Amino acid sequence: MMKINPAALLFVLLALGGAAAFLLPQTKPAKPTASATPEKTAAASPTKSEEVPNAAADKIVEDLKKQIVLLEGQIEYLQGQNDALKDENAQMIQKLGMLGAKNAPKMDAKAEDVAPDFVGMGLEMMKMRNLRALPLVTTEVSQMEVELVILAWLKRQQPNDEAKKFARGLAALGWIPEAIDPLPLRAAMLSRQLGGWYDEESETMFTIDPATASGPSITSNEPLGIAFGQLLREYGDILYQPQHGALKTDMRLARDSLITGDAALTRFLHSLQKPASAPKDDLPPEDPDHPLNQVPMPAFLRELYLFPFSRGFDFAQTLHSADSFAQLNAAYSRPPVSTAEVIEPEMYLDPEHPATVEVQLDDVKLKGVLPYLDDRLGKFACVTALRTYNDDEPAALGARGLVADRLLAWTADGGAKRDHAAWQTLFMDKASADAFYTAMLNCLKQRYETKGENEFTVQGRFVSLLKNRDESGVLLIEAASEEARAALKLLIK
Repeated sequence: MMKINPAALLFVLLALGGAAAFLLPQTKPAKPTASATPEKTAAASPTKSEEVPNAAADKIVEDLKKQIVLLEGQIEYLQGQNDALKDENAQMIQKLGMLGAKNAPKMDAKAEDVAPDFVGMGLEMMKMRNLRALPLVTTEVSQMEVELVILAWLKRQQPNDEAKKFARGLAALGWIPEAIDPLPLRAAMLSRQLGGWYDEESETMFTIDPATASGPSITSNEPLGIAFGQLLREYGDILYQPQHGALKTDMRLARDSLITGDAALTRFLHSLQKPASAPKDDLPPEDPDHPLNQVPMPAFLRELYLFPFSRGFDFAQTLHSADSFAQLNAAYSRPPVSTAEVIEPEMYLDPEHPATVEVQLDDVKLKGVLPYLDDRLGKFACVTALRTYNDDEPAALGARGLVADRLLAWTADGGAKRDHAAWQTLFMDKASADAFYTAMLNCLKQRYETKGENEFTVQGRFVSLLKNRDESGVLLIEAASEEARAALKLLIK
């Protein structure tokens, strides 16, 4: 509806009034001359009939004055209505981000009295991110409910107990104390890192009710969760395509790093303009009071699941500096395939980057049985394992030349606490393989408290660390029996 400017309306009405007064018939009295006599003057005076037009004109002018006063009052009223409409328009603009929101707080008339609108903030971030995104339908639930929604998504990503099998393989290698189900723990961590979750099945963004949060810093992460949710809705189907089968651990961490780093970068750039979305948690992750330390997760798994947050931001920032958000958008169609590409984004951006190398094996059956786990751990898992018993420098040196790896695990018979596992690694050259061999052997000796060489039996475990593949490969065997260790030596050459 078109609004009429009150000042313009007053001008038109005054002009019309003036025109009406000008066009009315008027009779002017004759001027008396200096020589006129009283009789002539009396004869020149107007008669009663001549006074009528002047009286009518005076009455019309008086009526116009009254109408002008009335119009001035109406204009003052319209001006007040116009100011009210301005306030309403400002309020409607603010409410735009709350379209479809559930349990949304009522908006006050003044924007400065309104609590931070995380949905509107999400729209602002996506606009800055150059994505046309509709508002997320948002509802507030308990932290436990958010964790259950995340857990359901994780199980869809890793069906058939894939996560449990992965943990069993890590336990067989001795990298975590025992086999566990890591998904509930990871869901608990994600709820604390993101402050909410976007559920693709209900198309709803679930944020955490502060009354149920296990710490105040969790709800302050909602801006990151909103950005992550918008990106998950936009690119989730592309990034996590179930028709391609289960993702290897290395590739999954790399893809998680892309979307998590993108969300973190988007939040950071937005916070430069709107400080309300800036992180408010000043505690370092190693602080015992940090919310993430409330989750009882083995150290090795914790490092893996923190990787997308710790290194994803740097990866996304490098891509953004290469070609702004266009490069990030394109990355979802060609996501990184390994943590090595995340750690070194220049490798990902290199058009002549060599194709991924795989560890080829003719047969992987142990006593005619296929492994329940056939995985690729990648560079970050390698350096994390070496850092357990090495300083950062030798650990990084040992993992630097890794080009491929393959972890296999089989169920151990006879009531053994840990299964059989074999981890074949391949390096770019002999020097790189030697660096890994030295660091890994140091890990084995310290873990088992033995002075043995590259093969030993201790604590019911039969361990071997062997060089192979023309001195560019290293094979780690962790078996529950001597028979299994001997069979694995022959199987994996």
